[in-house]
Amino acid sequence: MYLLFVISAMCFLMAFSSKIAKLILPFVLREPTQLVRLRAQIEQARRELAKISMRENYLEYVHKERALVQLEKEMAAPMDSYNSRKLIFDYGIGYGLYAVLALGLIVISVFYRYQPVVVFGSNFNFEPFGKVLNFPTGVPNAVSTVFWIVVNNFVARTVVGYVK
Repeated sequence: MYLLFVISAMCFLMAFSSKIAKLILPFVLREPTQLVRLRAQIEQARRELAKISMRENYLEYVHKERALVQLEKEMAAPMDSYNSRKLIFDYGIGYGLYAVLALGLIVISVFYRYQPVVVFGSNFNFEPFGKVLNFPTGVPNAVSTVFWIVVNNFVARTVVGYVK
């Protein structure tokens, strides 16, 4: 009976692995202090530029605007590096979690393939689909581990499609 819940939990974790990775990413990868400092300087320069009238102080406005452009150019290289690292970590965490859970499901399906997840009483009749439900266990009115994994993966992916 515990397989029912373990398989369901693992399938839902697999389906939500990309969303879980996005939640974990800020704790694993932080923005470098250089980017934080440059971003603060750019924000300060934009505030100063907004205070200056272009008509009245054109030279000062152009000077501040050039300083702002220079800060943005300085920020481009560290920002590209950070974005590439963020992408690597995002996909690495998501697919890593997915791979570990998939490996766990493969191990469960191999070692527990002959053990039914749920056995229903004789008052249930799954006759047209009974062979598919209990394959490879052979136990009548039972749901096999392999079938339960397939059904849970389908349901979990369908639920993820509705959750944004």
